[in-house]
Amino acid sequence: MDLVEKFDAKGKTGAPYHVEVYQTQQDEADEAAQAFTRSYKLADGRALDPLTNEKFRIVQTGEKIYRV
Repeated sequence: MDLVEKFDAKGKTGAPYHVEVYQTQQDEADEAAQAFTRSYKLADGRALDPLTNEKFRIVQTGEKIYRV
């Protein structure tokens, strides 16, 4: 897994978060299509579910955060 992007996000209360985007290449399934899988995590390691390209949900708490 490679770190491919970092960006800042904020919660509804204005609390700042640092998001890291990791990418893995799937070797065998779709090698010709260069299929990639992305995962989103907070800098403290908590997992995120991407809802849109700008909105994410913290898995542990359910809080929604937004890219700034």
